[in-house]
Amino acid sequence: MTRGSNRITLVHVAEAAGVSLSTASHAFGVDKPISDATRARVLAAAEELGYEGPDPRARSLRSGRTDIIGVQVDDEAGRAFRDPVIIGILDGVSAALAASPTSVLLIPDSVPEERLRTLPVDGVVAAGCSPTLPELRAAMTRRSIPVVTAGNQVDAIGSVGVENHAATEQLTDHLRALGHRTAGIVRLRHGDVERARTEAALAAYPGSPVAISTDSTIDEGFRAAQELLRHSSRPTAIVAQSDLLAVGAIRAAEAQGLRVPEDLSVVGFDGVRIDGFDRALTTIRQPIVEMGRLAAQAVLAAHDGAPLPTRAMDVELVLGDTTGPAPQRT
Repeated sequence: MTRGSNRITLVHVAEAAGVSLSTASHAFGVDKPISDATRARVLAAAEELGYEGPDPRARSLRSGRTDIIGVQVDDEAGRAFRDPVIIGILDGVSAALAASPTSVLLIPDSVPEERLRTLPVDGVVAAGCSPTLPELRAAMTRRSIPVVTAGNQVDAIGSVGVENHAATEQLTDHLRALGHRTAGIVRLRHGDVERARTEAALAAYPGSPVAISTDSTIDEGFRAAQELLRHSSRPTAIVAQSDLLAVGAIRAAEAQGLRVPEDLSVVGFDGVRIDGFDRALTTIRQPIVEMGRLAAQAVLAAHDGAPLPTRAMDVELVLGDTTGPAPQRT
């Protein structure tokens, strides 16, 4: 058959290479029982005929797999890709899948439930702390599709994360050791991570003012910190629940003529590099890329029958130049 006269199929390739249909099929597989010489002959015939390989849709129907891992991210892609935590998790997922035929499908957290019922995925990594995680898990459970969180609160349902309550305690213990007796809290949007970090901060500083951010951004940190700094009894420290929020809080303090840390100490959470911020932030460093990598590996293993993980990763208290002794007030 000449190139382009009709649709070229694997049958034509097998005929041209002088092999059986099953042998030709093996030539396009990975670790299939076929000699190098035969594989080369089949691939040469395919190139000559203009055959690009088996239809992945047919392979999916036969195997029951899509070779696609979903990653749940913020519903605004631009915002998600400005979040260094999400970027780090995606880096880890990509590293885990580099040697496999599996691709990545980004799933905005605003995807309606009816769409979740038909997403072509073998599993899902839920990145960060989406408020729609329960709905995602419920929809995937009904389809027997594994979901593993990366960067969320550790739980027994399937997670690779950190113990946010204990990690926040390291920050508040540090502030209390510096003499801070009052602190304000810049809170993430509602979710398991926010609850654990807020509970720990309020346990150390009962009755502290709390400013709620709508997202983990510098702008939201600035706005929320302004609210705290207008409080009748201004705190001597701010516990921000992400590094981006902490940078915004520092800029809000500076805009009011306050020095950090002489007049106000600020701590963050994540341990990420933030473009345009050249100070050393006191924070909790999470192994963000590693969490993404392990979560993706766990999803692949779970699809083959392995149990879902409950893995708490170690964190590190990083002491920077944004915290210091509590100011003496008269």
